[in-house]
Amino acid sequence: PNILRWRESVYPTGCHYARVIVAGSQWVKNDLTEQYGINPKKVQVIPWGAPTQAVPEPTQELLQTVARKYNLPASFAFYPAMLWEHKNHLRLLDALTFLRNQKGLTVNLVCTGNLQSAFWPKIKQHIQELNLSSQAQFLGMVSSQELRAIYKLSQFVIVPTLFEAASGPVFEAWYEGVPAACSTVTSLPEQAGNAAFLFDPFSIEAIADVLQHMTTDPLLRQDLVEKGRKRLGDFNWERTAKAYRAVYRRAAGRPLSEEDQFLLNWDWMRNPKPVDLEA
Repeated sequence: PNILRWRESVYPTGCHYARVIVAGSQWVKNDLTEQYGINPKKVQVIPWGAPTQAVPEPTQELLQTVARKYNLPASFAFYPAMLWEHKNHLRLLDALTFLRNQKGLTVNLVCTGNLQSAFWPKIKQHIQELNLSSQAQFLGMVSSQELRAIYKLSQFVIVPTLFEAASGPVFEAWYEGVPAACSTVTSLPEQAGNAAFLFDPFSIEAIADVLQHMTTDPLLRQDLVEKGRKRLGDFNWERTAKAYRAVYRRAAGRPLSEEDQFLLNWDWMRNPKPVDLEA
């Protein structure tokens, strides 16, 4: 509550005095304008690329080392996220239990995130209550290189979060050539387009259904890999950097080039990548 009060004091004030506001998605822009009464023309949407793109490609030796170090199963779903309540780990664990008890299907889950989180004891207790210790592994924080390796070792990525301004793990799954499934909340449908299996994160049965399909349907996984690779083409770090340069020029009252104007007027989330900028 104290953090929320601080944010609701500082954020609207910052938005009011700023010349330009940058949001990572159209959904965040809409939320800012609705909640804080901000002029939409003041808010610029600039999405990210895959955060792990700056990390070296993992070698085969590293993949084997990481698999041994964490005793990873041969096949598993991966959820990289901080262990906060809105990340929805409890329903994800409930869905694993539903599949095991109702469908006879065992799906392994690997999660990363800070085990010092205040919510971790509740997750740990839930694992014990559901008898999921042999299925659900929480590795704690891992290095960036290990993270890339775990992505590549996983069968698919699942992001059942209840709130997201934009999902780094969805970008990263696409970058690693891993199929992704994510929630139908906030910015995620806008970000994912048709390149992720979308599901209701409030429904245990819906989460279980996506886990079952992603585990048992190789054609679905391959289709999502191909769509993810194509969708990632719409998000490019060089273009992101150029857009930030343009927005800094705009904030400073500097003249904008033709490219600057194009980037600041382009709908990042809905339009295909601008071919003329790739020449």
